[in-house]
Amino acid sequence: MPKGLAFVLTLHMTAIVFWLGSLMARVLMLGRLAAPGSADARPVVGLLHRRLHLFVEVPAFSVLFIAGLALLHLTRAPLTATWLLVKLLPVVALSGLDGLVSVQIKRAVGGKRIPASQPVLYAIGVVVGTALIMYLVLTKGA
Repeated sequence: MPKGLAFVLTLHMTAIVFWLGSLMARVLMLGRLAAPGSADARPVVGLLHRRLHLFVEVPAFSVLFIAGLALLHLTRAPLTATWLLVKLLPVVALSGLDGLVSVQIKRAVGGKRIPASQPVLYAIGVVVGTALIMYLVLTKGA
C-alpha cells in the first residue's frame, strides 16, 4: 500500500471513530434524559450535546468526508462500484440517525418525555452501522 494511501486511510478511519463515538455518546445522553428523574440533568446534557456536536462530531465528519474523497481519488475507484454504494447506505442512514438524535435531545431538554426504548434502538443502529462501515473500509481500503 502506498504511503500516502495508508495515511489517508488512517485519517479516514480515525474520523469514523470520532464521528460515530460522538454519536454514541449523544445516544447515551439521550438515554440519561429518558431515565426517570432526569429533570436536573437537562441543562447539563443540553450543553454537553451542543459542545460535543459542534467541537467533535462536525469536524470529524468533515475530515471523514474529505479523506473519503481523497481515497476515491487515490484508488481511482469508480463511483458505481457496488462496495462503495453499499458503504454509503449506512453512512447516509447514520447521518439521518445523527439528526434524529439531535432533535430528540433538544426536545428532551425542553421537557418532552422520551420513551426508554428509543435510545436502545438508536444504539443498536449505531453499532450495526459502524461494524458494516468499518468492515467495508478495511476490506476495500477506500
